[in-house]
Amino acid sequence: MCIAIHMRTNIVLDDDLMAEAMQYSLSRSKRAVVQEALATYISVKKREQQVASYEERLAVVRRKLSKVKIKTSSRELIRQDRRRSS
Repeated sequence: MCIAIHMRTNIVLDDDLMAEAMQYSLSRSKRAVVQEALATYISVKKREQQVASYEERLAVVRRKLSKVKIKTSSRELIRQDRRRSS
C-alpha cells in the first residue's frame, strides 16, 4: 500500500534559474519542473551512494587481491578467457 503525502509549500525561486530549468524540461508548469528536479536530485544522490558503496567494496577486494600471488601473467589469463568464450 502506498500512501502519498502532499505538502503545500511556498518558496521563492530564482526566475532565471527556473527559466533555464524549463528549457531543459518537457514540463511546462513551475510545479512540474520543481517535482522533476526533486525526483532527479533523489535519483542522482541514490546513484552516488551506490557508486560509493561499490567503490568501497572494490577497494576491499583489491586490498585482499594485492596479497594474492598469481602464477600466470595477466596477458595469459586474458588469452585463456578469450579461448573459453569463443
